[in-house]
Amino acid sequence: METLKNTATVNELSGIPAVDRAHVLQTALSIYPEVENWVAQFPVILPQRIAAVCLALTATAPYVQPSVIVKASILSLIIYAVDDLVDITEGFLDMTLTVEQMEAMLTLYVKLVQSSANSTYRDYPDLIKVFPTINESQPWVQIANALTKFCQELQKFPAAAIYYSTFAKHFKLGLEAMLTELYWSQAFKETGTYPTYEQYLLNGRKSIAAPLILSALLAMVGEPVDSEFSLKPPYANLETLIDEMMLTSSCGMRLANDIRSFERERQAQKPNSLLILMMTQGLSQKEAEAIVLKEMDTYLQKMEEPISLLPFSLSVWGDCTKRMTWFTCAWYQTREFHDFTKQMLAALR
Repeated sequence: METLKNTATVNELSGIPAVDRAHVLQTALSIYPEVENWVAQFPVILPQRIAAVCLALTATAPYVQPSVIVKASILSLIIYAVDDLVDITEGFLDMTLTVEQMEAMLTLYVKLVQSSANSTYRDYPDLIKVFPTINESQPWVQIANALTKFCQELQKFPAAAIYYSTFAKHFKLGLEAMLTELYWSQAFKETGTYPTYEQYLLNGRKSIAAPLILSALLAMVGEPVDSEFSLKPPYANLETLIDEMMLTSSCGMRLANDIRSFERERQAQKPNSLLILMMTQGLSQKEAEAIVLKEMDTYLQKMEEPISLLPFSLSVWGDCTKRMTWFTCAWYQTREFHDFTKQMLAALR
């Protein structure tokens, strides 16, 4: 694939190899009803993103079993719902949570995932006591129930016996990163201070949630690794390699997201790589965007090395990582994920 930077011809399908586009579009439309029916059980999961997520995950894993693409799409929509609750300034949900409640909510979600879906939100009374009333219709409860159901289904894939722990680890890292961004937003509103660009990107590569989705895919399509497989420094073991690969690819996706969401996040006083560069280096928006685009392309290239070092048994998953990164970086140069409908998806065929 060619570089994406500074191109005026990027469209919704630019991140999908031309040879795969017809298949990807047909598959994305075919899985849409199943994804829609699953999330309809939980009204907190907004339908605005279903079409774009189905397209993105099909583009990520076009030749795996459709059930895998469905599950990965569902997880993406759940994570978006979590982000909507934390990021109350977005206006997607008419609900306000205190910081204490958000901290308890995110900790609860991590514990549910770590328990391998062997617990429910009611098993953590010390966490849920911060909510004055509790019922099944509350958004945070709906997400807890959706996570439990998703994790139960994820456990049914044979590869989950090996790789579920990787998913649980990155789920925890991702939600902790969301909370860090909330603290940063509060600090800016109170003191006018932001993290450095480096601090922001180290955190943002986790809060973009791509590693959560990629590690869930690993638990669905991964294969056992030959005991004779070995790595050279700087990768101490396979886990180190997997982590580096996912976090490198997610850096590119974070930067692409920041370009697309810049105006919205500036108004909401949220940290954003462009805004930080503008504030700390006195750059114009156009100058900051040029820097971010160049760095995005750098990460697209950097992820190639760790992908090439994966064992053959994880080559399908490595291909998924590459495809997700290219698709997402192109997508964010055209629109946001909630700015796309099923009708628009069908019209691309």
